[in-house]
Amino acid sequence: MKTTCIIIDDEPNAVLLLESYIHKTLSLDLKGVFYDAIDALAFLKEKNTVDLIFTDIDMPLLSGIDLAELLPRSQKFIFTTAYSEHAFKSFSYHVIDYLLKPITFKRFQQSIAKLQPSISDKSGVEKKDSDFIFIKSGRQHVKIGFDDILYICGAKEYISLQLRDKKLLIYKRMKAMEAILPKNFIRIHHSYIVNFNFISKHSSHSITIQNENFPISESYKENVNLYFKSKQVK
Repeated sequence: MKTTCIIIDDEPNAVLLLESYIHKTLSLDLKGVFYDAIDALAFLKEKNTVDLIFTDIDMPLLSGIDLAELLPRSQKFIFTTAYSEHAFKSFSYHVIDYLLKPITFKRFQQSIAKLQPSISDKSGVEKKDSDFIFIKSGRQHVKIGFDDILYICGAKEYISLQLRDKKLLIYKRMKAMEAILPKNFIRIHHSYIVNFNFISKHSSHSITIQNENFPISESYKENVNLYFKSKQVK
């Protein structure tokens, strides 16, 4: 089943770029384009519900964040912005991700990968609840709480889950695992996903969990920095 979506942006070139990305993504079904959030709100209130809204943060009259406050909390958003100082605000709302302009197709696909977590698959992981997952171990499925996962390390077709008291190796790709994790997990490197709740300190190049250091790669640095900004005490 395809994910229905709309675009809201007052910049025609930004709209054209997102349209082209959506049309290239088979899992998405574009239902409308709006250059004004007020028109989009009217469309949505006429019972034209969609699964996902791509919206610019900084728009006249009604911003993307204003729109998010007016719609149900169950509504999924991907925020877009040309200004990094606005981007981290999106983490305070019920959003899938943010995209910093100019948006690359690779970055767009990374956001879409977070949309539809796998309910169950042959890789040995089933999502059962927002607080835990079941992981296949031998002939059994073991319940693992998200709060027990410190970090995840990927190696080709396998990933290693470092728990509070043990380590589990399972057959699954990092991208698929990332899609089913809650928002307190953040990918910092091609090979590492970490649980924000266990980070003891961080710099621009690395983070530390239980005296173990993990590198932040260049491709994920921007996303990591904005995530940390969103968690700072104002």
